[in-house]
Amino acid sequence: MLLQDVQSPGSAALQTLVSRQPLFASRGATSFDDLRPAEAQRVESGAWFSSLSLTLRQAVLSRSRVHRVRRGATLVKRGSVATDWIGVAGGALGLATQGRDGRGFTLDLLAPGDWYGDIALVDGGAVDLDIVAQTHSTVLLVDRPALQQLIHSQPELRAALLQLDCRRLRHMFRRLEELQTLALSQRVALQLQRLLRQFGRPGNKLSTCWQIDLTLTQGDLASLLGASRQRINGVLRQLQAEGILGSSHGRIEVLQPKQLVDVAQGRRVLDTAGV
Repeated sequence: MLLQDVQSPGSAALQTLVSRQPLFASRGATSFDDLRPAEAQRVESGAWFSSLSLTLRQAVLSRSRVHRVRRGATLVKRGSVATDWIGVAGGALGLATQGRDGRGFTLDLLAPGDWYGDIALVDGGAVDLDIVAQTHSTVLLVDRPALQQLIHSQPELRAALLQLDCRRLRHMFRRLEELQTLALSQRVALQLQRLLRQFGRPGNKLSTCWQIDLTLTQGDLASLLGASRQRINGVLRQLQAEGILGSSHGRIEVLQPKQLVDVAQGRRVLDTAGV
């Protein structure tokens, strides 16, 4: 099986384990200097954050608190009062919700360099989604008073936040369009491309393959794509049979990135009869 069908980080068993441990690691950091060099580099190189002026970047970082969270920990609960603007320095955060049957669904993933949570802090509304650590993660937290002070003292931030939220809205519209108009094989390929952009790293130096540096279950992909685990499994097996995907130590390897692009764009149609 390409991905192990095991309990996801939101499972009841793992939540019970997490409840016995503190949400944040015991080492409470309060300055940007507490980030590891690789984490600091990921924050600085984030597509949105790197577009800000040096003055604004320094102002945001000077008001950030650094915390480390364990896999499966819930940082923020849906319906709660927003307290912090969140930047991801390491790991991955899932934006999650629950169905009527109580099962959790991950709607999207935040990767290193992403920022989230400004809307509820600005409009005063409740938090819309659970924010759960998909893996051990490092986050930057800017509390509401600090963010409001930044917005009032840094006019550049107001326009930048508007651009950030516009990007997020466009992304949501694209996801909705894909759900309604594309075959599952195309949607799987497009999602794998997104994961490569967020978490990809080169594989074997002697080949062109890339690896998604994040452990995902079939249930995780099913949640992200609004499909059943069985159907996701069928598409993954077909991609593996075509030599497009492989696996290594529980991670997805994209052996033929160009072929994956062809599937995502509909130029190559998989034989997924019965999926």
